[in-house]
Amino acid sequence: MAYLVSRLLLLGALVVAVAGLVPTPAAAATPVTVTVRTTPRLAGVRFVFDGRAAVTGADGAVRFTGGHDRAGHTLGVDDGGLSFADRRFSFARWAGQRDPDQAFRRTVGGLPLRRDYTVTAAFTARFRVTVRCVDQDGTAVPRERVPYVTVRADTGQTRRLPVERPVWLDGLLPVYRRSVLGSRVIVYSLQSAVAHGANTVDAGRQRFAPARVREAVFTTPFHDLTVSARDAVFGSAAGRAARVTLPDGSVRQVPFGADRTATLRGLPHGQYRVEVTGGRGLRADRLVRLSRTQTVRVRVVSRADLALAGGTVLLFAAGLLLAGRRLRTARGGRGGAG
Repeated sequence: MAYLVSRLLLLGALVVAVAGLVPTPAAAATPVTVTVRTTPRLAGVRFVFDGRAAVTGADGAVRFTGGHDRAGHTLGVDDGGLSFADRRFSFARWAGQRDPDQAFRRTVGGLPLRRDYTVTAAFTARFRVTVRCVDQDGTAVPRERVPYVTVRADTGQTRRLPVERPVWLDGLLPVYRRSVLGSRVIVYSLQSAVAHGANTVDAGRQRFAPARVREAVFTTPFHDLTVSARDAVFGSAAGRAARVTLPDGSVRQVPFGADRTATLRGLPHGQYRVEVTGGRGLRADRLVRLSRTQTVRVRVVSRADLALAGGTVLLFAAGLLLAGRRLRTARGGRGGAG
């Protein structure tokens, strides 16, 4: 009897062991989910998993579920519908796709379905941006005054952008740090805004990010230069016009008004040569470093000044001559008396 019981127990143990090696139908049907997420978070991106298509929702993710197996599966992305009026997205790379050699392919293969996991799809983004310029008072600067600006991205790229004309700029780039795939915002700094041959801004101080703004507004200061001319000796008004040479070599001539001044408006900071013309005498000029609205007074040497100076020299010379004669006469008189 004891022998029969021991045999039955041994047979039961064998049955249990064999049952543990053979998967049950419930185990074979265990669902496994592959989550595909986008960076940046994008809705409406179409992914295809083993021929099954699905589109990301507002959370920028889509999920594919299948039975547990050891076969290799495929995942592909379609970014053809990601162009909008002010932004465009394009696929850049994967993370979590298992095979590192497939990181930059639009379709990857050999994906397992043994446990739940996440695959990340990163996209680059370009944005439609318009550049505008205003002066220090916030007044719009005409495009003909500043037609272009130069900007530099923090990636090192330099671009020359037209003012008041839309352009497409890179705004988001994928970054892979510490095994995490994400997106980085690109920031641009203003390097120059040239008007009349002079840069109106300090390089690097004004910045913008296309991913955050669609209109880049830059402050480009402009100043007024008022010129007056006075006689160097008598202090009376002199000349008829101010002739100003701008940093680019162009020349503006403005006649003096009733107040005996001439004002040039909307000049960038820089170095200017100011001349006074139309006077009866020598033309006077002066170099001016314009950094704010200012008034410049030019001293003019007129013919009257020259005549006065000449008369003074003659009188001085005559005085010397007369003094010399008196000195000689005095010496001669002392000599005769001896």
